[in-house]
Amino acid sequence: MKKTLLGIGLILSFLGCASQNKKHDTSKTDQYQLAMQFNNLGAKYVNKSMMDEAILHFKRALLIKPDFAEVHNNLGVAYSRQKMFDEAIGEFKEAIKINPDYSKAHDNLGFAYRQKNLFDEAIAEHTLALKINPKDMEAKKNLDIALEEKKIYDKTKIHNTANKGIAPGNITGYNHYVRGFFDEAILSFKKVLAEDPNDSMASCYLGNAYSMKGMLDDAIRTYKETISKDPSNVVAQLHLGDAYLGKGLCDEAIQEYEKILKTHPDNTRAIYKLGEAYADKGLLGKASTIFNKAIAMNPSFTEAYDKLGTVYLRQGFYDESISAWKKLLELNPVSARAHFNLGLAYASKNMTEDAITQFKKTVGTNPTNTDARYNLAYAYEEKGMLDEAVAEYKKAISMNSGDPVKNTKTVNTQDDPENVIVTR
Repeated sequence: MKKTLLGIGLILSFLGCASQNKKHDTSKTDQYQLAMQFNNLGAKYVNKSMMDEAILHFKRALLIKPDFAEVHNNLGVAYSRQKMFDEAIGEFKEAIKINPDYSKAHDNLGFAYRQKNLFDEAIAEHTLALKINPKDMEAKKNLDIALEEKKIYDKTKIHNTANKGIAPGNITGYNHYVRGFFDEAILSFKKVLAEDPNDSMASCYLGNAYSMKGMLDDAIRTYKETISKDPSNVVAQLHLGDAYLGKGLCDEAIQEYEKILKTHPDNTRAIYKLGEAYADKGLLGKASTIFNKAIAMNPSFTEAYDKLGTVYLRQGFYDESISAWKKLLELNPVSARAHFNLGLAYASKNMTEDAITQFKKTVGTNPTNTDARYNLAYAYEEKGMLDEAVAEYKKAISMNSGDPVKNTKTVNTQDDPENVIVTR
């Protein structure tokens, strides 16, 4: 590492001597281009999950141009990926200090605050990001997550105060779980169960953490153990059905959901999941009946409308599928999935103009949806709009190849800069 830093120092010294001979320091444009090259390398290393190398190159960029807000933001992202949240917060703050209207840096700062349970600060940053850029759907999503996590965190603290018997490891494990640190969560819940095998909270969340990691056999075993100790634990029964469904064991899943409905006939989640299991098994008529029942019980059940539309489409009932997805869009107008599926239904009815409208709305909300771009291109082709079709095919192919369409308005003619990284 020291040799590398020394080498960079020699290069900078050489550039300095050369500029003195020319009686001018390196121009700001040259500094920007050189810093951008290091930034681009750092971004590429981030995309390869090589964070140490990414951090090194971002730091090199900042040695050349310390007031480069985008690089401070990207360095903060790399630190976040390393779970170095204090360092990340410092970099995001520096980016904002340089450019107070940098909405993505505000959003990323909010993300880092959330990882430290600083929910009020996180909410403030996500809100500010949306104020600067109201169309930033990622910031809107992060704000919703922060608000929900704050509610859960506050409730957990209140419960912990009211019930001194709750295991501290459950609080630690839950905090890891909601942040996506599933390995750490598993260790915490296992420690709780080692001391108290009957702790149903730890047992159920251990199963959830296994499920999130794709360890479905372990999840099924854990849920079964939970239910054997507490047969009335409906949450564990639901999750057991979900784990069966995840493994493609539709009959076992159906059995679990039906058990729940015998004692809790109004459990709309169990009804919905039962419909999903029937759909996965290919029993589409039964599935549509179940989804309609869930919707009748909860007319705002967006997931049920989505699944119902899919089942109708598979059955060839295009008008019914269109109706289902239109209802979903009344409840959630920005649902890219609903616009895409509605486009498929219109295309199936040869309503090409309507299909184009829906596919365009899909890519407007989710520009990286290659399926929507391919379908949009095909629809353009069907309408004889060949130039538009070719443009969409190129975009889709470029995205699938991992080579984003290049931006010709870049100062770096050797290598186009990466897009600013967004913490997700």
